[in-house]
Amino acid sequence: MSKFQKVLKMMIRIGIGVFFVVSAVLKMLSLDHFELYIYSFHIFNFALSGLVARAVIACEIMLGILLIIKVKYKWAWWLTMLMLVGFSLLLVYVILFRDDTNCHCMGDLVEIKPSLSLIKNLVAMTLLLYVRNEGDYSFRWKNLAMVGVFVVALVPPFVLFPMDGIYNLLFKSKDQDFNETEFNALMADSTMRDVNLDEGNYIVGVIASGCKFCETSGVKMSEFADRNHLDTNRILYFVWGDSTSIENFKVHTKTTSFRFVTISPLAAIRVVNGGFPTYLFMRDGVVEKTADLHRLTEKAVCDHLQ
Repeated sequence: MSKFQKVLKMMIRIGIGVFFVVSAVLKMLSLDHFELYIYSFHIFNFALSGLVARAVIACEIMLGILLIIKVKYKWAWWLTMLMLVGFSLLLVYVILFRDDTNCHCMGDLVEIKPSLSLIKNLVAMTLLLYVRNEGDYSFRWKNLAMVGVFVVALVPPFVLFPMDGIYNLLFKSKDQDFNETEFNALMADSTMRDVNLDEGNYIVGVIASGCKFCETSGVKMSEFADRNHLDTNRILYFVWGDSTSIENFKVHTKTTSFRFVTISPLAAIRVVNGGFPTYLFMRDGVVEKTADLHRLTEKAVCDHLQ
């Protein structure tokens, strides 16, 4: 093998490894949206979707590093190829049966259409075939390096970005901040006369239309309602923002079938003490509990509304 071929193969191998690591990091930076995207296929419940999302990120980090440092290379090569094949088959399904504008392969910071991502994967698989017959680097601390790779792959997605269930266990605290007096005053206002929450179970989200965390929670609620066939008449949003921003929120979160009530910024801030989003779980006009973005779980929503 010529020196040029050796250098070329090294560059391709390192390039694919770096790309996998960068892809994983970008997914992790918009992890809430990535797990919601997995959940949107309605294969797993939300908790399991979060586990799958983190497992994908951990695998990409691990395989990327192993390709770069050439440790367990054959094993890493085959798993990388299998991941690319699996992702490509999923992308074919998305192209044929869905209308996604972003496949979340590079998170939300770099939006890629499914068709372009499929081409990317095919190119990567072709390049992988070219570097198939590479061997392992031999060095003294190889086993220790493997342990380090596993730690680096698992800690960021599972520890630094814990799943909602783990987060809620680790950070047990009182319910999301809520001012009952201000809420009752708001409900007594003449502009709220058509909002009847006195009989039955409702969930009221108090949000700001331009808040990215509120938007993520809106997507969550929309997916929960769609998958579990919830009555959207019992899900309301008290929202502040201009009309354009509110309409954009509805479109981006697919919550057009939910009820929206526009309130003033001061009223919203007073009710939830500035904590957006806050979801109020109400029974017969009384707020039983509240939830923020992480405590808004599929089980809690379904148990309350079904």
